[in-house]
Amino acid sequence: MRSLAFAIAWALVIGGLAALLAHWRGEALSGRSAAVVAVFASGSFLGAWCAWGAASLVTLRRRKARGPARFAAMVLFLSLGTAAFAALFFFLQLRAYYSQWHTQQISYRMLWEQVFTAATTAYIFGVMGARALLPFALVPLLAFSLYFARIEPRRRVC
Repeated sequence: MRSLAFAIAWALVIGGLAALLAHWRGEALSGRSAAVVAVFASGSFLGAWCAWGAASLVTLRRRKARGPARFAAMVLFLSLGTAAFAALFFFLQLRAYYSQWHTQQISYRMLWEQVFTAATTAYIFGVMGARALLPFALVPLLAFSLYFARIEPRRRVC
């Protein structure tokens, strides 16, 4: 339950940050800007939810210096998970757009088109998406990771 609340809070922060940055740049509220906010919010939700589990699993057997290890694991997994899932959703949107020009039969050509669409999407997202969030999302990233490091994992008695 705690991981779900963590993921929802992270999605609200990143989605709100994306909306504020779009407004700050003078972009009007449109379907395009709402789609960008939705991509960042949904990607950050799934990224945070998976990051909670991965960071907990990696630091499960850690006895000494558990707090710093949990902090470092959450910084790593939260940043990578958010970027990876947001990029995946961005790829799915671009794939839907470019599908009208791609072949429909399963073939090497279709695989080739998917690989290059994914590579182009990763490049575009890396240049545009990271630039939008990187300087401003650093403080919430550290705050959420510190929260994760400070809570004690639940002990189960089997």
